[in-house]
Amino acid sequence: MHKTLGLVSWLDCLVFVGFLIPQLIIDPHAGIVKVVSWLLTAIPYFVFTLPYSFFRDHVLLSKEERPDFVNDSTLFQELVIRLVRYSFANLPSDIGRVFFNGEIVMPFYRFRLLRNGLLPGNVPSWSPEKIDQDGVRGLWVKTLKDSEPDVVLYYIHGGGFTMGSAYFYLEFLILWASKLRIAGFKNPSVFALDYTLVPDAKFPTQLDEAYGGYRIVHELAPTAEIVVCGDSAGGNIALSLLLHLARPRRANGTEKANVPDLKRPSYATLISPWTVLVSTENKNTENDFLDANQLHKFGVSYANAGDVNDPYKSPGLCKDLGWWGEALPVHGIHMIYGSQEVFTGEIRSLVSRIQKMKSVRLRVTEKPTIHAWPVVQCFLGANLSQREEGLEVMAGAIAEALTPGKKILN
Repeated sequence: MHKTLGLVSWLDCLVFVGFLIPQLIIDPHAGIVKVVSWLLTAIPYFVFTLPYSFFRDHVLLSKEERPDFVNDSTLFQELVIRLVRYSFANLPSDIGRVFFNGEIVMPFYRFRLLRNGLLPGNVPSWSPEKIDQDGVRGLWVKTLKDSEPDVVLYYIHGGGFTMGSAYFYLEFLILWASKLRIAGFKNPSVFALDYTLVPDAKFPTQLDEAYGGYRIVHELAPTAEIVVCGDSAGGNIALSLLLHLARPRRANGTEKANVPDLKRPSYATLISPWTVLVSTENKNTENDFLDANQLHKFGVSYANAGDVNDPYKSPGLCKDLGWWGEALPVHGIHMIYGSQEVFTGEIRSLVSRIQKMKSVRLRVTEKPTIHAWPVVQCFLGANLSQREEGLEVMAGAIAEALTPGKKILN
C-alpha cells in the first residue's frame, strides 16, 4: 500500500480541527447551537478539572501513586486520553459522530500522506472505491489494482454503535495491509464496512449490513482468504456475524432467515470486542478511556428495545460450543485486547469458553494497557515501533494461520 506514515503531531491535530469546525457547524446532527451549548457545559472541565488533574497526578502524587497511563504516556498521549475519556462520557453522540465523517477524515488523511511525501498516483487508498450496493456501504481498496486479492481484511469499525466510520479507520487498515504484504501476501486488500449508526437504525440492521458486506467481499474477491475483523462495537458485530453465518438468525423470531451458503471466513482478528452489551463485568478502570455506564446506554439503544442477552446481540453469552464450533473461522481466531480496559472480564470469559474447544486454533494477545490498543497506538504511538506494534502482531498472526509453518514479524 504505502510506507508507514510518521507519528501524529500537534500540527496534524491543528489541521484536523481546521477540517472539523466547519463540519460541526453545518452537519445536521450537530449545528452551532448544539455545539456551543455543549461547550458551555464543558467549561468547568476544561478550566478547572483538566488542569487540576494534571497538577495532581504530576505534582501531588508520587510516581507509584499515579495511574499507569500517566507514567507510561507522553504529554500528548496523556492529554488525548483525558479528553477522549471526558468526551466519551459526556459528549452527545450526535456531535461525537461528526468527528469521524468522511468529509473531515479523508482531507485529513490526504494531508497526512502529503506531509509524508506521498502523492496520489503512488497511493491506492488516496481515493478508495466507495461501495453502495443493496443497502450496504463501505470502502474497497486493493494494493494492486489490476490483480486479484489473495487476502482481504473485512473490517467492522467500533464507536459504541453510535459513532465511527470506515473513513476514520482507513489509515490504520492500509498500514495493516502493508504489513501483510511484508509478511508475504501478494495483494492484500481491505473492505471497510460503513454500517448505519444508532439511532438512525438499530438491531438487526447492523447485523444484516455486516452479512451483506460479507457477501459483497465474496463478489469482489471470490478466491481470496477472508479475515473478519473488528474492534469494540465492531467486534461485537463481527462475532454476531460469525454466529449468523453458522446458524442464520430467524426473521421476526419465527421463520428461518433466507441466508445463502457462503464459505466460512479463513480467520478472524478481534480487537477488544464488546462481547456482552450489558454486564456487571464491564467495569470502569483507572486507565481506560471508556465509560461503562455510557456503554450500557449505547448497548440498550442498539438492542432496539429487545433482549440484550440475545446471543446475536451479546455473542459473549452464547455458551453453545457446538454453535461456536460451526461459527469460528477455518484457520482460527485472534483475540487482542488490554488487561486494563472496561471489557477485559467478558473478553476473558469468551476466551476461556473457546479454549475448551481443542479443535479451534485460538491466539490471545493480552497487553497491560487500554481498550483497542493497536488502533490507539497506531494514531498516538510515541515512536514508530510503538505505532506499528499492534499492526505487526496482527499481521504476523494472520500470516502464521494462513501460511502453515511460518512465523512472521513477531
